[in-house]
Amino acid sequence: MPAPGALVLLRHGQSVLNAQNRFTGLLDPPLSAAGEGEAAAAGALLAAATFFPDAVYTSTLSRTHQTARIVLDVLDLPGCPALPVVPAWELNERSYGSLTGKLREELLSELGPEVFRFWRRSFYGAPPPMPSGQLAAIRHSRAFAGLPPEAVLATESLCGVVKRVRNFWHQHLRRRLREGEDVLVIGHGNSLRALCFVLDRLSHAEVEELNLPTGQPLVYRFTPDLAPMVRGGEYLNPLAARTAAALVAAAGGT
Repeated sequence: MPAPGALVLLRHGQSVLNAQNRFTGLLDPPLSAAGEGEAAAAGALLAAATFFPDAVYTSTLSRTHQTARIVLDVLDLPGCPALPVVPAWELNERSYGSLTGKLREELLSELGPEVFRFWRRSFYGAPPPMPSGQLAAIRHSRAFAGLPPEAVLATESLCGVVKRVRNFWHQHLRRRLREGEDVLVIGHGNSLRALCFVLDRLSHAEVEELNLPTGQPLVYRFTPDLAPMVRGGEYLNPLAARTAAALVAAAGGT
């Protein structure tokens, strides 16, 4: 049996709504110019680490597809110019319900820090559902065409994201890693926090405090039984990742 492959988690580059400090959730904005730069820098880090994936998974949202395309262009995979990128709705961002599209600073002022943090960061808390018209528009958008109803919820807790991401881990990622394949997963702040929760067996308190910055590759290597060799993984650029994560935390978290 081959040694397990490596898993790289990468939060997509900054989107135009990230740049405006809005709750993006299931909305489908493109990358900002800064986000495109972050994706290219992530590709350069992966190339320097000689990480050339055998499989790439993204969410169904444009900002992860764009990030994947830029990363793979930078990697210029030898002998494999058409590596398939597999979209998976289980890796989509959390539904932020009625917060979707709204400015974080305005909601913080309106709700107060306690309610704001509970809806945004707690394991079980979920904001009020988004209006039915907004939900219908998202369900009929290109990013969600043909997906099951559970892929587009009116609101969602982090606990709900963990459930779908855990299923994805068991159904797809474990098999590839056991077969010795190196896998790149490009997701979102909350879907990747959920995956870290599963991989590292985090407590609720630990995952509530976890902040994953955009554009910073996080590498997991595994023992034969697929336990992480380093709990929490290792960033390819630790200093830049710590600095960026601190900025995410200062803005109120992922």
